Amino acid sequence: MALKNTQSSYGAISRLFHWLVALLVFGLIGAGLYMTRQTPSPDIFKLYGLHKSVGITVLFLAVLRLIWRLANKTPEMLGFDRPWEKYAAHTVHGLMYLCLFLMPLSGWVMSSAAGIPVRVFDLFTLPDLVAAGNETRKLAQTVHEYTAYTLIFLILAHSGAALMHHFVKKDRTLVRMIKGE
Repeated sequence: MALKNTQSSYGAISRLFHWLVALLVFGLIGAGLYMTRQTPSPDIFKLYGLHKSVGITVLFLAVLRLIWRLANKTPEMLGFDRPWEKYAAHTVHGLMYLCLFLMPLSGWVMSSAAGIPVRVFDLFTLPDLVAAGNETRKLAQTVHEYTAYTLIFLILAHSGAALMHHFVKKDRTLVRMIKGE
């Protein structure tokens, strides 16, 4: 099993980044949708704390993932019959990366603007990114919310395209992200 990407396949590190971030993002979106619809309580505040910790972890992993992606060639894209398909794939990937940075940063700004410290797994506290202020908090909350909905759409598009490659085009796009073959 190769650690690095090859011209024809994703290496173990790229696959680990992909699936770990995907799993964490699914959990974050689910928790975010749940907790924003609940009455505040000690348990909900604990969930917010966990949500923030995992969100900061995703930000850290996104930085590492981007560095890894820039340092390693990506495999050749398969199954693109028309130029717009490749453009669409690149656009979706780029927007997903943007969301992976924008979501945790807007959450961090939202907490800072609300005067609520961001504790990461109760190990350390992040510095405030902005001074406390209701207008900044509202803006960050709006960005966080709409970025979440955008990311959900992008994940559905990305997953749909992967399934289309597997079942319709019958190429190895999905298999090489799962098995690395």
